[in-house]
Amino acid sequence: FQLVSFDYSQLELRVLAHLSKDDKLKTRLMTDTDFFISLAADLLKKPEYEITPEQRQNTKQICYGILYGMSKETFARETRMTINEAEDFVENFYKTFPIMSQYLDNIKRQVGETGYVQSMYGRPLYFDLARMSANEMNKARMERQAINFVIQSSACDIMKMAIERINQTLDRMFPLEFKIRPTPIRPVYLVLQIHDELMFEIKLSSRTNEIINIIHQEMERNDKISLLLPVQIKSGDSWESMISVV
Repeated sequence: FQLVSFDYSQLELRVLAHLSKDDKLKTRLMTDTDFFISLAADLLKKPEYEITPEQRQNTKQICYGILYGMSKETFARETRMTINEAEDFVENFYKTFPIMSQYLDNIKRQVGETGYVQSMYGRPLYFDLARMSANEMNKARMERQAINFVIQSSACDIMKMAIERINQTLDRMFPLEFKIRPTPIRPVYLVLQIHDELMFEIKLSSRTNEIINIIHQEMERNDKISLLLPVQIKSGDSWESMISVV
């Protein structure tokens, strides 16, 4: 047997690019270059070859910090920037993607006006408008929660539907009830899900590559989102020894 993991690449950022209809962000994500190095070069006005690993990491943190509702103070603390440096970095990020920035503002306005937001697939989250209007701290917290929910729940829905498609396909390939351990009839099973990653145990056989390709295809297949959803594959005899395949 071997462990094989399938990990969505930048899933939540791709969801945000789709929902916001920000073509500039879409184009960035669909290029073959390193998204975070390319973006860091723009934000810092440097050539890509001068971007350090720390600057790349800072750029990655602000991208995901926006999704998770990270404040400028938290961003400054975690990246060891001054508050002014962090504010400039965040401001440049929003200026780089103004359509995305406007979309996030629209989410805040919607939750303030209607008291709810929903995922890309219609799953709602309701807020208490009375509590929201009680003070600015409540308002800011609920606005962050609204943005977080819209993006993360949409990504979660994509993952859940991928799991369902994979299970249906494997059921057709190996017509046996799902077993806790692989058998000669069912040589593959899902071990666990870690955020945007699925890990399977697959029995080595003449059908191993076929199984890997099917799981890969089912994860990348999605008719709802306007961007490709690339999946990185790793395999190995143990979790520690896994190396990239695709």
